[in-house]
This record gives sequence, structure tokens and C-alpha cells, in this order.
Amino acid sequence: MKNNQLLLCLGAAGALLLSGCSAYNRAESSFTEPVVKEVKAGQTKQQVLQIAGTPASEVRLKNARGTCFNYLLKNRDGTAQNYFVSFNDRGQVLNKGFQSCEAYDTNPQR
Repeated sequence: MKNNQLLLCLGAAGALLLSGCSAYNRAESSFTEPVVKEVKAGQTKQQVLQIAGTPASEVRLKNARGTCFNYLLKNRDGTAQNYFVSFNDRGQVLNKGFQSCEAYDTNPQR
């Protein structure tokens, strides 16, 4: 009986984890802007500017090395969504995601 309960709990936990991943993927797939779809790790600042255009702002990172571009994307309902692209000291894309540069800099992942 305890083994069945344990398996049920593990299955529920796994489903919960997978649902979180699909929610993030849905958020990314709902945007068609080139900055989300075409910018990849390792690209240069110049390549990002050619793909995504001028950012809303550029920030020098304090906790992570390098700089960061802030972009504002429009949701389907017309509200704005923050999106960042961070660059290492050599000016290559290090990371990107759905938050501002300032929020990313508080807890850089790479």
C-alpha cells in the first residue's frame, strides 16, 4: 500500500514539473519577434542588433560580467513583456529570457 502511494506521489510530482516546462515553452512560442526566435548564444552584439533592432536600453551588468540589452515585447493583449539579451566581455550572447536586465543581474545563471 505504501509503495502505491509513493508511486502516485512521484507521478504527480513529475507531472507538475513537466507542466511548468510546457508553460515556459508556450510563453516563448507565443512571441514571433526575431529577438526571441533568432537570437542564439554566441552571436555578437552586431548580429543581435541586425536581427532584433535597437533595444529599449543597454545596461552594464554589476553582478555578471558584460552588458545587457532590454527589449519590450508586446503581448497579444497589448501589454508589454520584458525580454533581455546578455553579453559577455567579448560581446557575445551569453543568455536571454523573459525578464529585464536588472532582474537578470540580481541572479545571473551563467
